[in-house]
This record gives sequence, structure tokens and C-alpha cells, in this order.
Amino acid sequence: MSSLVQIQIRRDTSSNWVTANPVLASGEMGYETDTGKLKFGDGASSWSTLPYFNEGDKNKTFTQALPATQWVV
Repeated sequence: MSSLVQIQIRRDTSSNWVTANPVLASGEMGYETDTGKLKFGDGASSWSTLPYFNEGDKNKTFTQALPATQWVV
């Protein structure tokens, strides 16, 4: 029997991201719905200081700080 997993990515318009300027958790993804651009949080930097994900690089390596039996993706 297979089970389905739903992954939810935070998303909003570019202007709303800039206005809210949140800090994304380490490895958390933020998607701009109007530009199609993506950022990955580091747990410390605000939205405006995070770089956009390199559109040419389709791979993302995430190093989890502590071992865990449950993953937060």
C-alpha cells in the first residue's frame, strides 16, 4: 500500500515577500508566484538578504545540523 505525502512550499508575490521580509527556517523554501523565483532559508537571514536559487542548478544539497528520525523538508 502506498501513502501520499504533501509538501507545502511557502509562496507569495515578490512585493509581499519584501514587505514581510521573513526569516525562513533552515532548508525552508520560499517561492515568488509572480516571478517564478525561489529562495532557500538558512534560519537566520531575512528574505531580502537571501540569494535566489540558481536557475541553472537544479540540485540543492541540504545538510541537516542534527540527526533525526523525522525530516522537515
